[in-house]
Amino acid sequence: MRLNINLASQRYEDVRQFYVRWGTAIAITAALALVLALLALLNYSSTSRSRARVHDLQQKIAELQRERNSAAAVANSPENRDVTEQKDYWNAQIMKRRFSWTQLFNDLQKIMPGRAYVNSVQPELTKDNRLKLHLTVTGERFENALDLVKRMETSARFRQPQIGTQSVLKDSRTGASTVKFEVETYYTPTGSTRVAGAAKEGF
Repeated sequence: MRLNINLASQRYEDVRQFYVRWGTAIAITAALALVLALLALLNYSSTSRSRARVHDLQQKIAELQRERNSAAAVANSPENRDVTEQKDYWNAQIMKRRFSWTQLFNDLQKIMPGRAYVNSVQPELTKDNRLKLHLTVTGERFENALDLVKRMETSARFRQPQIGTQSVLKDSRTGASTVKFEVETYYTPTGSTRVAGAAKEGF
């Protein structure tokens, strides 16, 4: 009978297989570390460029603000006051001639919610020559006001609409209730329309 006896003091291990496995694991870890280092470097570079871009834009904005303040100081100086007043006057006249009541009501008709109608419109020319409208609208529900503002926000004519005061009106005969609300918005009229009657209407 033949017996196989291991006289070694320690258990046999395949050293080559051990090094292959651990070498592969170390190589994969090193590759992942390299990828993470490259991503961190790219992120740092992108952040640095964004920071530099923001700083550059802030400097340009500050420079434009200084130029604007300087121009405003020159325009508001006593010796230039007459010229500034004439400029504001003619800018206002140009804006008035561009304004068309017909075009305005056509634009309002396109965006007005169902079962809501305009009670009154008051145009106002602001100091920076922007046309601002004060609208009084009546609808069945307050949601009509929200719907109108949403439509104005997507319109090419109306800008920065805001809902003002609102009140509930009740018909004493029928008992039906309506909501009356005010809306303020900037309005951009078309440049091609000329209606001289706008001035006769008080604007």
